Amino acid sequence: MNKFASVFVLVGLSAVTALLLAGCAAREAIHPLSSYVVPDFGSRDVKTIALMPMADRGGAQAASPAVLPLLEARVLQKTAYLFLSQEEVAGRAMRTGQKDRYDRLVVNWAKEGQVGKDDVVSLGKGVAAEAFLFGEVLLWNKEWIAPNAEGTSQTQVGIKLVLFSATTGEKLWEASDEQTLKSAYYSPQSGIGTHVDKGGMVRQSSTGGVPEPPPYDEVAGRVLDALFRVFP
Repeated sequence: MNKFASVFVLVGLSAVTALLLAGCAAREAIHPLSSYVVPDFGSRDVKTIALMPMADRGGAQAASPAVLPLLEARVLQKTAYLFLSQEEVAGRAMRTGQKDRYDRLVVNWAKEGQVGKDDVVSLGKGVAAEAFLFGEVLLWNKEWIAPNAEGTSQTQVGIKLVLFSATTGEKLWEASDEQTLKSAYYSPQSGIGTHVDKGGMVRQSSTGGVPEPPPYDEVAGRVLDALFRVFP
């Protein structure tokens, strides 16, 4: 191989390497981060799903009231199922003498992230549902960039949803996701500029001072969208 050909090959290899590295740098996390569904879900004949109260974990204090309306908006889009609201489930449990089981499920889920199979099966008969949807807010955090630092403020949200069979008490489906959105870029010298987040949204502001982190409901909405993309 002559000198010119060798140089050409080296340049070609360098270009390919650069493209591969650029592709790796641009690659984003696949959302949701994890998911599971029983292989025979299609034969389980799930038609009615009862929504249960969410649990707040990982420092996510009082996050579930903010997530609940976002969750309810998304289940309404799943027209293959009939979803019972938390209020309807609690009311049916009361009317059918299942309040103790309902309360025990709520408490155990909030404290330990566990449900009793016998309680799930019994409550399923009382509220006339084939499955229960439980949720956990795993991450709920905002961070502000320091006034003397350069960078962005950010908001982080993590949510897990789990679907349990009301016939057997077993887990039918589970998915979890975490996402972070950033504010406009900030530097002490130039103030606030622009920042393009992973979703392609340009964030900018003409006001001075440290930029606010993105709102919780925007980040939580993206997380829920990712989870429901894999809902069976």
